[in-house]
Amino acid sequence: MVELSQLNGKKDAKQDEMQHTKERLGEVLKKKWKNKVMHGQYIRNMDRQLISEEGTLLWLSKGDLKAETEGEIVAAQDQALNTKYYAKIILHTETDNKCRLCQQLDETIDHIISACPVLAKEQYVKRHDRVSAQIHFNICKEIGVQLNKKRCCEHVPKSVVTSQGGKVNILWNQQVQTDRTIPSNKPDIIIRDNEKGTCMLIDIAIPGDRNVI
Repeated sequence: MVELSQLNGKKDAKQDEMQHTKERLGEVLKKKWKNKVMHGQYIRNMDRQLISEEGTLLWLSKGDLKAETEGEIVAAQDQALNTKYYAKIILHTETDNKCRLCQQLDETIDHIISACPVLAKEQYVKRHDRVSAQIHFNICKEIGVQLNKKRCCEHVPKSVVTSQGGKVNILWNQQVQTDRTIPSNKPDIIIRDNEKGTCMLIDIAIPGDRNVI
């Protein structure tokens, strides 16, 4: 009769072999992706010591997005959306590759998401505020602040909220009075711990991938 330990040993060896094969195939696919002139820009930009590949791609395994949304984000990362730059350089269907909004710079994905002066006036601000509101929502839940909305997408932060018992105050977009003039004196979120007498300042930035470092 075959001992149970032998069966478990074979099972573990088979699982290890499958994991090794999976990792090897993943490296092959990553190399092919990285070697693509246009689509490989994203992974090449990420392949630096200061950027966590695992953390950057965590949203693919831990996120809660529809398949269509996920696919559109990946297409944007691969520079595969039908911008004027893509249409002219890749498809050869456009004669002009300048941004249709600002008419100044090439209409690339990077330009649209983080560098267009027209979008910067309003759309980038809205995006920043929605991300900040999500973080504010999560902080409120963590410290026990009563919220009117149960969904983070409906959350509208108040200027000041207080946890139960008054131990912690959360300030939203409030100027900080300082002894000397500091131009950037308005953090997105301030968490003031009244018991410990400490403040945590949180400022949120949404840079383009190329500007992260």
